[in-house]
Amino acid sequence: MSWTDMTHAVLPQAVFLPLWVKLSWALVASAVVLRLTYACKPTLWPAAVVAVVMLLPRTDVLSGYLALAFQTPSLVLVAWALWCWADVLQLRGPVVTTPLPVALLGVLLGWALVLDTLNYWPTFFNPQLYALGFDAAGLWGVLATAAAVLLWTEVPRRWVLSAVAVLAVYVLLRLPTGNVWDAVLDPFVWLALHVQLWRTWRASRAV
Repeated sequence: MSWTDMTHAVLPQAVFLPLWVKLSWALVASAVVLRLTYACKPTLWPAAVVAVVMLLPRTDVLSGYLALAFQTPSLVLVAWALWCWADVLQLRGPVVTTPLPVALLGVLLGWALVLDTLNYWPTFFNPQLYALGFDAAGLWGVLATAAAVLLWTEVPRRWVLSAVAVLAVYVLLRLPTGNVWDAVLDPFVWLALHVQLWRTWRASRAV
């Protein structure tokens, strides 16, 4: 194997992509419905119906439309959806906040990717951040950062499990796009982290 082959981006196998789009959007959409409806009436039927409808052969086009508009959910968003279902099925209260260091890192990474996408870096500094997500260096950076956060901050057990699961799925399958940034962040997660930081700031001001 040549050095050129070793530095090429590793992309997910094409056979996985349609299946991933269908399953991931069905899971995320049903989890959103679950969180919105379960607080009003403790029943699983609305969310279950959404999931089944989006998985049916004639209606799976709905996930395709979502993919056209929003691409694919990140592995982090899928992990959140799984926890939503797990909390309800095990009669636990939902965990609505992300550990503060994780939220800060997510927000900063998102803004850095915005600068990278718009090419607003200074002329003397262009890290090509998104392209770095296809290389091994991007993955090692995420692994090192995750290890530092988990070792040096107090993180709930579910976040440890989520981090391990997300990184394991990415390493094995390279979902959803082959880029590590798409695995750990998407616009919905990024906006949710902004909301959490704003609420944390408001709460600190009120004390």
